[in-house]
Order: sequence, then structure tokens, then C-alpha cells
Amino acid sequence: MIKFFNKIRKQLLYENQTGRYLKYAVGEIVLVMIGILLALQVNNWNQERQLKKEEAKVLKSLHQEFIENRVRFDEIYQLQLYRKKCINAVMSNNLTELPFDSLKTLMGGVTQQWTYDPFQSIYKSVINSGKIELITNDVLKKELSEFQDLLNDYKEEELNANEFAASNLYPFIIDNHKMDFNLIFNNIEITEEEKSIYKNNMIKLVESDKFENLMVYVYSYMFGIFTEGPILKEEMISITNLLELEIKEYN
Repeated sequence: MIKFFNKIRKQLLYENQTGRYLKYAVGEIVLVMIGILLALQVNNWNQERQLKKEEAKVLKSLHQEFIENRVRFDEIYQLQLYRKKCINAVMSNNLTELPFDSLKTLMGGVTQQWTYDPFQSIYKSVINSGKIELITNDVLKKELSEFQDLLNDYKEEELNANEFAASNLYPFIIDNHKMDFNLIFNNIEITEEEKSIYKNNMIKLVESDKFENLMVYVYSYMFGIFTEGPILKEEMISITNLLELEIKEYN
């Protein structure tokens, strides 16, 4: 093509048709510019298409991770609620009227601790690598950027409650209550008399002033979990819904 244009230019110059040559030269320049612009447009289109593919991949990966983490959160949160229920039951019921197995189960619920540990490999990769900038939805981008702060707030409340129990409740129980390994783990059958003795020891522990004081503090610390938990879940639901809306754009 270039050889063809050169041949025409030489012919015009040879025939001394300067006016036509200038017009032709301008036209050739215009054609070249159009070609360059078209090439740039195609290149930009290809780049945009590649960015869209990357965005779709990021959105789907984040969506899967957030779905799994919502399930994990619900499981842990229900266990936290169960612990709260056990504390209420132990501190408000007439324990002497409770069957041995019921009291044993309640005490197990009181002393068990739980932590929410979400999968975050995808989320952290997106944030740390800067791939969050691939996301074109500004609302979704903002919520993703702020999510870690909400998660940290919730986990801080869990940590406070767990650390207090580990430092105060557990040492008190260890020092003031004789535990029976075989009874606790159901390794052997025990007599009704043995159950009665163990039950009375548990009741004595629970009815002590210090145990009640400890329950007040544990229960108070857990209020933070039940304040921050719903906020965190609501945000996870919001992010999941926004991700689903964006993913639909690619289907």
C-alpha cells in the first residue's frame, strides 16, 4: 500500500501537478491519522475488554468468599447466642431442680468460647494488590474498603470477652471446682450418688459471689459481640447483594 502511494506521488511530481500533489499529500496524511486513530480505538477496546474480564473474575471470587464467610459467621454467632442463653439459665434458674445432665450441659455452654475466623485470602489479595480499582461500582468499592474495619471491631469484642474469661473465669473454676475427667467426657458410667455429689459441687461454685461477679463481667463483655455482630452481618449481606448485581451484568 505504501509503495502504491509513493508511486502516485512521484507521478504527480513528474507531471508537475503541484496542486494536486499537495491535495493528495494532505489526503494521505488524513488517511494515516484515521488509521492511527482506528488502531488506538481497537487497542483501547481490547484493553477495556480485558479489564472487564479481570473485574468479572474479581467479583466472582469475592462473592464466593463472602458467601462462605456469611455461613461461618452465622454458625459462630448462633454459638455466641447459645452461650448467652446458658449464662442466663444458670444465673436465673433454681439449679437444685435441674437434672444433672441439664446443669452439666449449661455449664459447658457457659465456659465455651468461640471466635469468628473468616476466609480472607481473596479479599486481602484484592485490597493489597490494588485490584479493587478494577471495580467500577463506587458504592461497592467503598463498602469493600471499609469492611475490614467493621470486621476488626467485631473481632475486638470477641477477643475482649475471651481474654477476660481466660484470665479470670477459668482460673477461678480450676481453683474452686474438682472436675471429674471420666464424668465430663462420658468415659465410664457413674452412679446417681456420684452425679449428686458432682452436681452439688457445681451448684456451690455457681452460687458463690465471685462466680456471679465473673458472670456479670463476661456477660457485659459479650454485649459488644451482640452490638457489632448484626452490623457486620448487615454489611456482609449488602456487599454480597452488590456483588451479585454486578456479576449479573456479565451474564
